[in-house]
Amino acid sequence: ISEIPIVIVEAQRPGPATGLPTRTEQADLLFVLHAGHGEFPRVLFAPGSPEQAVYLTNKAFDLAEKYQIPAIILSDQLLADSEWTYEKIDRSPLLFNDYRDRSNDDNPEAYKRYQLNESGISPLAVPGLSKKLVVVDSHEHDEEGHIIEDAQIRTRMVEKRCSLKWPALRAEIAQPLFYGHEKPGIVLVGYGSTYGIMRDAVDALRGEKDIAMLHFSELYPFPDPDQGDYLAILNGADLAICVENNMTGQFARLFRSETGYVFPASIRKYDGRPFLLEPFVDEINERIGKI
Repeated sequence: ISEIPIVIVEAQRPGPATGLPTRTEQADLLFVLHAGHGEFPRVLFAPGSPEQAVYLTNKAFDLAEKYQIPAIILSDQLLADSEWTYEKIDRSPLLFNDYRDRSNDDNPEAYKRYQLNESGISPLAVPGLSKKLVVVDSHEHDEEGHIIEDAQIRTRMVEKRCSLKWPALRAEIAQPLFYGHEKPGIVLVGYGSTYGIMRDAVDALRGEKDIAMLHFSELYPFPDPDQGDYLAILNGADLAICVENNMTGQFARLFRSETGYVFPASIRKYDGRPFLLEPFVDEINERIGKI
């Protein structure tokens, strides 16, 4: 409600409680999507490699500042503790935008921290750089930041934070990464650290099967299916398999709630260990055998 930009990293491991503190899992997806009370926009990214982590963390900071919202990076023990080697990270896509109001005008009394406008994004001044009074409040407030109980102002502020920002924010979200056969009969679908195992499986099986993968790294707002072709790919396949490191199929549930698509098959692992290629390929073949 105070519209303070913040980036939060949540590195998952098996729970509940202490669980398996040195192992890996993907069981916090729905938690981070719904953490906090009340309704407010957020961004959720789940990188599948250190390279993706560099770019997505940069994008998370950019969107958090631009829209004045929390941005969450969802990692896990597998990704956080892995060692990767890169020849070079291309820095040219990195964003270094400054969205703060740093002007020093002659009328500081006109500054409204929570100004109502068409975009829903109010000017965020930097305390101490000018004579503007920056008021930050965790109560509902008016445009100046003062506490209110007025029903009409409350309604407008909720709409400012949520519905006005949402269309532009959703347009910032990238479509999933596609890899494999151009017209696949088998499609693996996952997010976050399952990127590596899915890609290895596609490479291992592509000589004998028309197989491909869809990897989602930008999870919320969920990629707009009308702006991409991932639903057409899934609907055109003989079998789509959702791959997750949890028991309850949290990504499959999110996918269904956002698109209406129900995965006909899944491969889930929740023993604290990451997927290994040989048994993973065996499970894929087992699911294919049930078609």
